[in-house]
Parts: sequence; structure tokens; C-alpha cells
Amino acid sequence: MKKLVVVCVCVAAMIVTLVAQAKTPEVRKFKPKEIKIDRNYDGLADRTEVYDEKGIIIKSETDTNNDGKMDEWVFYEKGNPVKAEKDTNGDGKANTFLTYDKKGVMIKSEIDTNGDGKTNEWVYYEKGIPVKAEKDTNGDGKPDNWIVY
Repeated sequence: MKKLVVVCVCVAAMIVTLVAQAKTPEVRKFKPKEIKIDRNYDGLADRTEVYDEKGIIIKSETDTNNDGKMDEWVFYEKGNPVKAEKDTNGDGKANTFLTYDKKGVMIKSEIDTNGDGKTNEWVYYEKGIPVKAEKDTNGDGKPDNWIVY
């Protein structure tokens, strides 16, 4: 907890310094292209954020389980997520796909739960809350089980 507080204080001090220096034209033009973050303090970046020329995030990659491999990829438009891909079984390939609306709220998830490369579970969301789920249990690519929440 002490490390987190120290990091937050240091980041806040850097922001205050940058804002104070923003009076000079060359500092105001500064926009990050890429930021790497080590959230678990093991010396390896476990999150990378990529920004466009205006300094707006366009992509992030995250190692969500701290195994040293990126397993979540989020793509953004106008700073809001539009789609995401996740590798939840550790094979290096995405097996979960998320879709977001223009405001960055999840509207759909598609999952390959058995590793055959085909989606067999779908969950639909309204205002970020699941309202319906479908599952294909016989492998024909069509849902044969439905749940309404």
C-alpha cells in the first residue's frame, strides 16, 4: 500500500510540474505516443497504451494475470473502447471478443469456451448489464440454449 501511495504522490507531482511548465509552447505540444506501466512492480511492463498524434488513446495491451504475456487488447475510437480481445486460456490467441457502443459501454461478448476457434457463447448487454445469453452446445455454430436476465 505504501508503494501505491508513493507512486500516486510522484505521479501527482509530475502532473503539477507539467501543468506549471505548460506555459511554454514546446511543453503544450507534448503528447505521449506510448506509455508502458508496471502495475505489479516486477520490473516488466504489464500494460502498454498507444496514443494518436493528438494524445488520445487508440490501443492498450495488458497482461492481466502477470505471466509476462499480454492477454488483453483494447481498441479505442475518440478515447472510448470500441472492441476488445482477451486470451483467457493462456494459449496466446484471443478467445473472448467484446464489443462496445460509441460511449464505451459493453453491448456484446462472444466467447470460444472449448478452444475450437469458433464462438459458442454470446452475451448481450444493455447499459453495460447482461440481458440475454446464448450458447451453442452441439458445435453447429447456432445457439441451442438461451437465458434471459
